[in-house]
Amino acid sequence: MAAAAAAAEGPDPGSVALEVASVSVNYGQFVAVESATFSVGAGECVAVIGPNGHGKSSMVTAVAGLVRRGGTVRVFGTALPVGDPRAAVRAGLVLVPERRHLYPQLTTRDNIMLGSYSHTRRVWARQAWAEVAGVLDMFPELAPLLDQKAGTLSGGQQQMVALARGMAARPKILMLDEPCLGLAEVVTHRVYDWLGAMTATDMTIVLVEENPVHALRVCHRAVRMYRGLVEQPAGEAGPDGPGPDGPGPDGPGAVSA
Repeated sequence: MAAAAAAAEGPDPGSVALEVASVSVNYGQFVAVESATFSVGAGECVAVIGPNGHGKSSMVTAVAGLVRRGGTVRVFGTALPVGDPRAAVRAGLVLVPERRHLYPQLTTRDNIMLGSYSHTRRVWARQAWAEVAGVLDMFPELAPLLDQKAGTLSGGQQQMVALARGMAARPKILMLDEPCLGLAEVVTHRVYDWLGAMTATDMTIVLVEENPVHALRVCHRAVRMYRGLVEQPAGEAGPDGPGPDGPGPDGPGAVSA
């Protein structure tokens, strides 16, 4: 499948791709993430679910190195430095952020190519595009829009550009933060069809999603984030050891698909 070819070489089956251990995020005096601990196996698709405003976006942003954090993040056993997104990308961890964050004055083609910058920055633009053009196999609707400015695209088209940009980076671990936020239902189905296809490859996926019904359509399991906390379900060991005895009626927990 072309989508699988766009990613980096597959990980060893059974290995742990991502370990998040006691990660915390503060914005001044405000505690956005009190403690997040979970792990994701290689090739696994895990959803992070929970209400809005409970730290999901802050957590994945910190894991990607875009904000400072406490705790430890390991990618295939290697600890990532705090606040260094370049190290995360070099390790193969890529975040597609909430609300897309495209450059509106750049073309669709240029926005996609920015995803490949870490491995194409020393080659001519024509060659660089040739190396990443395969991402259009996932979203052929973008082919006639390559020379159109991203700011003139619809919300659904912009989300496809953001996903294609993430794939152009050849991720081993792809984190998606609310990829369908604000999109029409028909576009949401299109994105989730793509996600379903991705789960059949060896890519590791972390999906932040408020709606557990959508998330569990494609993910192998989910962890729940509540009031800045992610906890393991009863009997499951996290990166730092056994999980708690289980969630209370309103507390965090985990579910399986």
